[in-house]
Amino acid sequence: MAHNPNTTNSAEQEMEVLISRLTALSKLGLEMTRHCIDVTEAIPRVIRAQVDAQVDAILEGAANASVEPAPGPTWYSTPAPTPAQMEARYPPGINDDIPHYVVCIGRVPGLYTSSQDAEDQVRGVPDMSCRKKDTRAEGLRWYREQHTLGKTMRVSEVPPPASVASPSRHYVTLGTVNVSVRID
Repeated sequence: MAHNPNTTNSAEQEMEVLISRLTALSKLGLEMTRHCIDVTEAIPRVIRAQVDAQVDAILEGAANASVEPAPGPTWYSTPAPTPAQMEARYPPGINDDIPHYVVCIGRVPGLYTSSQDAEDQVRGVPDMSCRKKDTRAEGLRWYREQHTLGKTMRVSEVPPPASVASPSRHYVTLGTVNVSVRID
């Protein structure tokens, strides 16, 4: 069988073309790898610059701007029962000599024989007032003293009817603002 020199030449030329293409692709691959490395190294610098700019803006703005507090409940007050009403509500009885928890400023001012019941009336209430007394009579006496000093009131998160509301007392609880910045 005879060997055709044209076929060999053609195959060698085709091989050279393929090798030159592979060489070009390898160079492109190396160039892409270098670009990827450059970008990977640049990302932390760019992020750091952005974070620094944001922190600077916060610090500069904090000196000139006020921060709005997180919204909290609005508390409305209405007059608390008078000492006479309290005495009528809690007449002498079988629980006279056990400890009583007196709520002067809370959801429902009154005398409670359970600390949990009293706590339910003052939990979350701003400027709440609750005190443990040894007897019903001591509790009523303390309530009378607090009422005389103007330190008794019923509070609610729900606005009272306009005829009952006390415009001189309006409580608003403010939330907190926490700013945390971490720079590694």
